[in-house]
Amino acid sequence: MKLLDLPKYGPVHRFADYHVYRTLLLLSDARRRGRKQLADAINVGEGSMRTIVEFLREKGYVDVKQTGIKISSKGQEFLRSIPIRMERLEPSGISIAERNVAVLVKGRAEGISLGIEQRDAAIKAGADGATTIVLKGGKMMVPPDYHLDKEKPEIARRLRKLFAPSDGDIVIVGAAEEYDRAEDGALAAAFALL
Repeated sequence: MKLLDLPKYGPVHRFADYHVYRTLLLLSDARRRGRKQLADAINVGEGSMRTIVEFLREKGYVDVKQTGIKISSKGQEFLRSIPIRMERLEPSGISIAERNVAVLVKGRAEGISLGIEQRDAAIKAGADGATTIVLKGGKMMVPPDYHLDKEKPEIARRLRKLFAPSDGDIVIVGAAEEYDRAEDGALAAAFALL
């Protein structure tokens, strides 16, 4: 599921699907916000945010007025339809970084081989790295064969309590020194699977 259908040629955009998702997520509290406030929160330039807002407005996902930008009911519905959920983790012991963000991706385990692609997508988005966990046969596994339930049962328990994943689901934990970069990394890895 690609949110943006960016042209193949022309200027390079300095934002990605996960920036659009984070914008909708930020607006999901139904409060109006200004473009600069959104750009600062999402960590993109004002020109990029202008393009994101215009895309969302054209789709009917946001309402743009002089008083600010607000998510529409269609935008709320679209946000709920995206098969991912994101949560910040307190120091988890699952990575070496200071901040960790976990993203649940529903039903995409078949798209995982070793999790290297997700790690690379996270690093490209600015994270220090990412750990991919697949739920298969009731077991939480870090590909190819690290059994998280046996090796780190407290982490497996926390992730199960947080997300209640089902077989075929994936949890990607983005790691960085700041939450914003960890979020970007985990979401970039997740959107690479959609």
